[in-house]
Amino acid sequence: MSERTPSRTGDTLRWLAAQGALHAGALTLGFAGFVLLFQTDLWSGVTILFYRGLILLVVAFLATLGVTAMLAGIGRPWGLRRRDALGACVLSLSLNLSVFVIFPVTVDRSISVFLLGQMAAQPEESFSPERAQAVFESVYLGAFRQIERRLAEQSASGNIAPSGTGYVITRQGCAFIRFSRLVARIFRTDPRMVEARPPAPAEPTR
Repeated sequence: MSERTPSRTGDTLRWLAAQGALHAGALTLGFAGFVLLFQTDLWSGVTILFYRGLILLVVAFLATLGVTAMLAGIGRPWGLRRRDALGACVLSLSLNLSVFVIFPVTVDRSISVFLLGQMAAQPEESFSPERAQAVFESVYLGAFRQIERRLAEQSASGNIAPSGTGYVITRQGCAFIRFSRLVARIFRTDPRMVEARPPAPAEPTR
């Protein structure tokens, strides 16, 4: 009995060390691969960053799974199995998705980041709300044509469709807004962003 206990303890420690190494390797390889894929031209024809990112996430996941499955096979003497590789790669995929949504997508689409970038270009100057709005209108909406970009993206996504000289929302777009209103209620975000009706006009001052 006393001889088996040290052996079992050693097996458990080896298994934990092997699991830690496998998961750390999957996280490192998955993240590095995901970042490097963005430096290539793979699926560069997909102009919507979020959609291209999802494709590259799958590519990074499959590549990481292939490598970690091989490592799990080598680590069988330490108690590793193929399913351990799958679990490690799912964790890697989850981390990559979180990082992708929080950082690149935010940097690409955030109005706050845009305003900070404009202020960083002129750090010694003061930006009043009026000046910030003027910069937003002249640069973000004007020079950068971000409204046109958003409409083109939503049309490509199927949420709106061309109609005459403009666009109309599709059934898919309406379903997305219903889902967005549910999310807004659950997480108590600003409901005005997903309201179906336009805001009431302000009453004239007397």
